Amino acid sequence: MSRLTDKNYWEELYQASPSSVRASPDSAGKRWLKKLIGPRLMDLISAYDDHLLWQGVFPRYLPSDTKGLSAVEIGSAPGEFMVRFAEAFGTRPFGVEYTRHGTELNRQTFVAAGLDPQNVIEADFFSDEFLEANRERFDIVISRGFIEHFDDVEAVVERHVALLRPEGTLFVLIPNLRGTYGWWTRLFNPGQLPLHNLGIMRVSRFRELFKGLPLESLRCSYFGTFSFWLFTAPPEARWANRAIRILHLVQRGLNLAFRLLFGSRGCENSLFSPNLCSSEGSLTDEAQLT
Repeated sequence: MSRLTDKNYWEELYQASPSSVRASPDSAGKRWLKKLIGPRLMDLISAYDDHLLWQGVFPRYLPSDTKGLSAVEIGSAPGEFMVRFAEAFGTRPFGVEYTRHGTELNRQTFVAAGLDPQNVIEADFFSDEFLEANRERFDIVISRGFIEHFDDVEAVVERHVALLRPEGTLFVLIPNLRGTYGWWTRLFNPGQLPLHNLGIMRVSRFRELFKGLPLESLRCSYFGTFSFWLFTAPPEARWANRAIRILHLVQRGLNLAFRLLFGSRGCENSLFSPNLCSSEGSLTDEAQLT
């Protein structure tokens, strides 16, 4: 399996993270803003892509009754996402993380939320031992920003599917480092591009990854409307990071405009959508034969 990042890259990333994201309090500025504008407006200016995922994609493609279903995220550190998923849908959350610091961070996040830290599995996702121990174990498999860090992406997706129970649901999201975001990254953070498989960031190629597998395609398309959060710069590029901080403030106004204009539908295309999203249903043996 050809990896575009190595283990040290992720170890250093998670070692630099706070010990528990969930336990860390909001900044004074964010608390002041919440108090000033109220929870309703705060929700309207929050990340629009987040709104589309939680209020659009998940309710539409998850089973009608998710209480008690097992749900796992591949590459799960720091763990906040699965905590929120469990709270929103009543699932039993799991995570798979192969770095020591990422696993510790994820477990601390689970503990802070009152969840079992042993549900965070420290393992190499590509080991045969992990696959055999977890084959067809989960009702829901979630992958966000994971598969694009590999060359042999078809094999990566096959392993995701192997973890799914029959009639389970797979969600795969990857960033769109083409179009607007590709131009910015080439100019201001080109070191990030070799860490990503840009070839799968075209929707036609992205769809091909799921063909020929025992899956029913529910949705496979560009995802999101526009987000300055995909504008990045290395730490030493101080002026670029200052500009990004200003753009993040501008994004709050855009989030409000998108919510008012598009609701939970979104307006998605290859140039401006920050992500691609696939929702797939796992077929039973009988369905595969028909």
